[in-house]
Parts: sequence; C-alpha cells; structure tokens
Amino acid sequence: MTLVILIIILALMEYMLFTFRVGMARGKYGIQAPAITGNPEFERYFRVQQNTLEQLIVFIPAILAFSWMAESIGWPGNYIASGLGVIWIIGRYLYASSYVRDPVSRSIGFMMTFLPSALMLVGTLVCILISFV
Repeated sequence: MTLVILIIILALMEYMLFTFRVGMARGKYGIQAPAITGNPEFERYFRVQQNTLEQLIVFIPAILAFSWMAESIGWPGNYIASGLGVIWIIGRYLYASSYVRDPVSRSIGFMMTFLPSALMLVGTLVCILISFV
C-alpha cells in the first residue's frame, strides 16, 4: 500500500503545482480574484487546475479501491494500481503542458488520465464479483 500512497501524494503535489501556476498566471496576466476570465492564457492555466481536480475526485478513490480489492483476491493490486497511477501522473503533466500551449492538443494527456481511472474502477468491480465466487 506504500506505493499507492506515494502515488497519491505525488498526484496531489502535482495538483498543488498546477494551483501555484494559476496564482502565477493571475499576476502575469492581471486577473484579480475572484475573476476567472479575461485572458485566454490565464483561462488555460485555470482550466488545467480545474480539470485536474475533477480527475482527482475519481482517481483517488479508484486507486485505493482497486489496490485494496485486487490484493484481497490475491492479485498484485498495489503494483498494478501504482503503475496505472504513474501513467495518470505523466498524463496529467502532458495534459497540462499541451493544454496551456494549445487546448486542441490535450487529447493524449487526457486519455492517459481518464483510462487508468476507468480501468481501476472496472477492475474494482471485477474484483468484487470474483470475491463473491
């Protein structure tokens, strides 16, 4: 479980970095709180932060549930979940970089965060079904 907790901490630190970048963009583009519009470049930084928060709401319970349920049926759940978590973190970085540069280019990064979470949710359901057998 230590690896899974490490991945969650790294994902949260990445989110904090994105939050910091929003604050820096506020200063750079002169967007005073509570405004969230007014400059397209600032809005890209803001959307990266918000989309990451939206993804974290699914990712954190998914990685915890999958790793626990997979381990409970004898699978190497901690390692599988951690591997998917690394893909998620890299995907978020790619998403952020591409979205700030050109929002149209965000697809690969988005899929690298969406798919690991979806796989872990489906994997958790499979593990639950197996545990009843």
